[in-house]
Amino acid sequence: MKAKFYILAIIAILLYCCQQKDWTGSNENGLETELDEVSGINDNLLRKWFALNKESDSIIKSAQLIIDQQSTQVESYPQDEREYINTCIEEAQQQLNILKEKVKFTKRFAADIKQYDPSLQYTIDSLEEDYVREKYKLEDALKQLK
Repeated sequence: MKAKFYILAIIAILLYCCQQKDWTGSNENGLETELDEVSGINDNLLRKWFALNKESDSIIKSAQLIIDQQSTQVESYPQDEREYINTCIEEAQQQLNILKEKVKFTKRFAADIKQYDPSLQYTIDSLEEDYVREKYKLEDALKQLK
């Protein structure tokens, strides 16, 4: 019971930190260096992409840590609970893999943008919506691990 509580607390803290932290101001010098390297792209769009990258990296690492912890603790549960937890672990891992693929595609797309074009805004918004949708699916899958 304590382990379930601690896992929920960890998930809540990680999600809170990932959603509340202002990543654009945390490493001002590093961000300015990256912004100087790319020319012709809207600065606000770049800040948004870099914040998204940092958030996604944090969420992916945290989710993988939670999945790994549950995988190591699954043997301590009774047999009937093990099957359910293993199913939840598999589902969470699948959602994590989907999120990783979305993030990977988004990073490749962002890297290929050489000059900001307003016609790309729909695609950019769509990629962001896909990311948020997959992030919530991952969060739901991780909640099942409690």
